[in-house]
Amino acid sequence: MSTVRLILVIVAVLGFAHAFYCQTMARGCISKEKLKTLEDTSILATGPMPPKEILNDKGLRYNKGFCIGGAIFAVCIILLLLLSSSK
Repeated sequence: MSTVRLILVIVAVLGFAHAFYCQTMARGCISKEKLKTLEDTSILATGPMPPKEILNDKGLRYNKGFCIGGAIFAVCIILLLLLSSSK
């Protein structure tokens, strides 16, 4: 395995780990005040990440970290696929 591929794998794993950490931490940052004012409760069951509408400020930072970690993971996987198809 070349050095570039090894670095991309390590960065991808770190991005995934960061996204997973942020996702689990955001679940505990739900604002009760925002939850009470929510009219449509069907958005609560849309996925593993709580929706932005019910997160407090700390939860919104975790949401941003989740998006950044997921983007880093996706970009590294795409680059790994491009590197493997070029040979």
